[in-house]
Amino acid sequence: MNSSIGTGSNYEKCSKMATREPAEFLPVAVTTNCVYYDSQAASCGDSSSDSRSPETTSAKASDRASRIIAEKTRRSQYNALIHQMKSLLSDIAHSQRKVDKTSILRHAVNKLRNQHVFGDTIKCCHLETWSPAFLKFLDLIGGIMFAVTCRGRIFIVSPNIQEKLGYCHIDLVGQDFYKYVHEEDRETLRCHIYPPELQTGCDDQLFEHNHNFHIRLMRAGARSDHPRYEKCRISGMLRKSDRATGNEVQDEHVVRRQRVRNNRTFSSSGNDFVFIGMIRVLSSNLPARILPPTAYSEYWTRHLIDGRIVQCDQSISLAAGYMTDEVTGTSAFVFMHKEDVRWVICVLRQMYDQSREFGESYYRLISRSGHFIYMRTNGYLEIDKKTKKVQSFVCVNTVIGEEFGKRMMEEMKRKYSVIVGMDKQQQERVLTYDDAPVEHPKCLERIVMHLVDLP
Repeated sequence: MNSSIGTGSNYEKCSKMATREPAEFLPVAVTTNCVYYDSQAASCGDSSSDSRSPETTSAKASDRASRIIAEKTRRSQYNALIHQMKSLLSDIAHSQRKVDKTSILRHAVNKLRNQHVFGDTIKCCHLETWSPAFLKFLDLIGGIMFAVTCRGRIFIVSPNIQEKLGYCHIDLVGQDFYKYVHEEDRETLRCHIYPPELQTGCDDQLFEHNHNFHIRLMRAGARSDHPRYEKCRISGMLRKSDRATGNEVQDEHVVRRQRVRNNRTFSSSGNDFVFIGMIRVLSSNLPARILPPTAYSEYWTRHLIDGRIVQCDQSISLAAGYMTDEVTGTSAFVFMHKEDVRWVICVLRQMYDQSREFGESYYRLISRSGHFIYMRTNGYLEIDKKTKKVQSFVCVNTVIGEEFGKRMMEEMKRKYSVIVGMDKQQQERVLTYDDAPVEHPKCLERIVMHLVDLP
């Protein structure tokens, strides 16, 4: 009864509310909606109360903290192993430049490769420590020592490669040698370090053959620069590793199949056969026939104030045929034609008297073969800053053509004819006194003393 009455009363209330104005209905509707949302929020809070409990949140936080601690522990152990590995690699341990972790791992693998190749012959440390005496020997022969596997993996390279091609030897170890070879020369390299005989079965005569060939190697430079290649000559021999496990180079799928059968066989990286040789850069060492023209026709000398040569460039052997030992300590006027000595001394004396640091003269110089060549000399005085006196002078001597030399000598004589008062009769007396083309030593000594006796 109560339930039916309550239901009827509710129905009456709803019918009355439906007949009211909309303005009266809105407050009730808003109130009802607010109650509905509050109840929903309450129900949502109840449903998620288990997942957001303090116990679950603390458990998740502890798991995250443990993962962070485990990652830090793993990273510290990894860095400790890398540092320990670096201390075992003498070539990297004494390096002044910073080496990344990948390079350390690469050098560790290369150390194992060296032990595989030379383990029964020499110790690996000898290949990593380059003594100054050995490097000096490499400089004398002008070569770069290197060794690669038959697949082209570099495992030995001498430090002097930085002087020749610009690479640091630490960066090249473990790298692919083909990457630094010109595309057109890679097949030539492959034929010598990986001949077809290694794929079918090697013969002992293969390791007695000396390989000599030419390839182009890339010079070090910025990545944005166009690659520059140097022509190099490579000479070397193939060698079988001391701990080689096979007599031929096998394909990778054959190696994988034999490993499954627990057969110890040759590694597909090619460590059982290596090529050891020397690299000689030919581009920088130009032959004599293509030397620059100035190498034939120009050399420099340093003289005391009386004309004695105290230093001389080796290029004098190309220009005049003399060795440096032949002219050092000798007066430069001894090699001049006797008719030109006074004119050159006049130019030099004018430089002394007028404090001119630069002077130019033309003369004839007797060569080692006995023939006269025409020379142009540009002289520069070296004056002491404290005493303001001439200590020495440097000359740049250039061989010139005969026609040009005669014309410039005549111009020089016209310029200094007032100072040099030598007439034809005096020249004839000199010729009868000494018929030699160069100045007599006694007469030359008198002229030089006049030069040195400065006012």
